[in-house]
Amino acid sequence: MSYTSHRESRVVAASVERMFDLVADVERYPEFLPLIRSATIVRREASAYKTEQVLALGPLAHRFLTHTELKRPSAILVTSPDASFRRFDIRWSFEPTPEGFCHISFALDCEMNSLLLRPLGDALVTKMAATMVNAFVGRARKLYTTQRG
Repeated sequence: MSYTSHRESRVVAASVERMFDLVADVERYPEFLPLIRSATIVRREASAYKTEQVLALGPLAHRFLTHTELKRPSAILVTSPDASFRRFDIRWSFEPTPEGFCHISFALDCEMNSLLLRPLGDALVTKMAATMVNAFVGRARKLYTTQRG
């Protein structure tokens, strides 16, 4: 089966709370994450939500459900019960730096379940993993360049 793993960490000139809120705001992902065609919360709970997402690369698209657990302000865990994945885990952690910025850590582990979806999954998930942190850092710079915190 196809397996993708990616780890990355970065310090961002924004507070832990702002970075947490930015990553938790899944319905805005299509505005700045190139591979996310749509993201709609279909059910909310106190500290979690379920989302229907569509990843797309050119004409290739894959619709799937995710479950997001929010541990404000330190962590976000995204998993998928979708049958196309044997495993789908995205883990974000947010820690304050002495300067008042945010040290973010991102980990993605994904394994496609379907041989039919393997080429699509490889293309989408590998590209998503490689670009995701940069997209959030760029979004934070755009939103918070004139304001610290």
